[in-house]
Amino acid sequence: TALAIWGEREAGTGRLEEAVAAYRAALEELTRERAPLDWAMVQGNLANAELAFFDKTGEATRLEAAERHVRAAREVFEEAAATQYLGLAESQLAEIARRREGVAG
Repeated sequence: TALAIWGEREAGTGRLEEAVAAYRAALEELTRERAPLDWAMVQGNLANAELAFFDKTGEATRLEAAERHVRAAREVFEEAAATQYLGLAESQLAEIARRREGVAG
C-alpha cells in the first residue's frame, strides 16, 4: 500500500508497477480459498493501484483490470455478507464508471 501511495504522488509509474507486483504476490499467499476476505481486500487495493496507473497513463487495460479486481472482491463480500465492504466495492465501481465516461466523452 505504501508503494501505491508513493506511486500516486510521483510523476512516473515505477512505484505503481512495484505496488501492482506486490499485490499480485500477496494474492498468491492470501488465496481466495484460504483467506477470502483478505484476498478480496487485496483485490480492492490492486484495483486502486490499477486506477492510479490509468490516471497517469490513460491505458484502458488498467481501467478494465481495476474493474475485474473490484468485481472479484465484490463477489466474495456478497458471499460473506460483508456489507461494510460491499459499499466500498460499489463506490469503486462507480468511480471506474466515471473514469470510463471521461475517456468516452
